Amino acid sequence: MLNYKYSSIFGAVGVAIGLCSFLFNYYMVPVSLPGYKVVVAPAMLILLFFSEETDFALKMILFLSGQFLGYFLIGCIVQIIKKHGWEHTQS
Repeated sequence: MLNYKYSSIFGAVGVAIGLCSFLFNYYMVPVSLPGYKVVVAPAMLILLFFSEETDFALKMILFLSGQFLGYFLIGCIVQIIKKHGWEHTQS
């Protein structure tokens, strides 16, 4: 059984990482953050479906929701891999 609390914490950390990355990239215009596109990939995937004319506040909500969902799913996948990997090594 999955521990959703662990995945939720992982998702919240992903939101914090995404928000810090966004703010750094937004305010430090001449400096490009290495790995920005990798760190915020879940959010960028969600934002692909919306146009540039979408309001900034709505895009920010979608950005943070995408970050949470992406990292939440990564946390679930990590738990599944650990569970099944551990079972296969014991048998």
